Amino acid sequence: MGRILTDGDGAGTLMTVDGYAFDCRIQVRWRDVDALGHVNNATIVTFLETARTELWRERFGGGSDIPFVVARVHVTYRRQIRLDDEVWVGLRVADLRGARYTFEYRVEANGELAAEAATLMAHVQPGDVRPRRIPDDLAARLTSLGGEC
Repeated sequence: MGRILTDGDGAGTLMTVDGYAFDCRIQVRWRDVDALGHVNNATIVTFLETARTELWRERFGGGSDIPFVVARVHVTYRRQIRLDDEVWVGLRVADLRGARYTFEYRVEANGELAAEAATLMAHVQPGDVRPRRIPDDLAARLTSLGGEC
């Protein structure tokens, strides 16, 4: 994915969130905005979930047998996001070992850093909730999503 920036002549250049192997656009909705006119902090975690879902669909074929669960979430908020902001979430994989790995995120609003986040992910077999070692083929695909750290 990525965004297309146009110059004055209408020519476009595909841009991605710098240093992130995957990104997706987030549509801010009225329900995301609180009484102060900005996106509620908890909603940012939903934006991360949306990015993971789009990654799963686009790079791993989708489906309901998702082989990972969130074990921990950490978000650092940098700026407010408003209803009309153009929001993108960049996602990359870091620190893959055993049954766990980390998704790192950069949330941008109108091209500015709005939040940085990380989710510790645990690999599970469908129908089981206990972490299992990541199979080599999946580990290779996840490793390919590493970014410039």
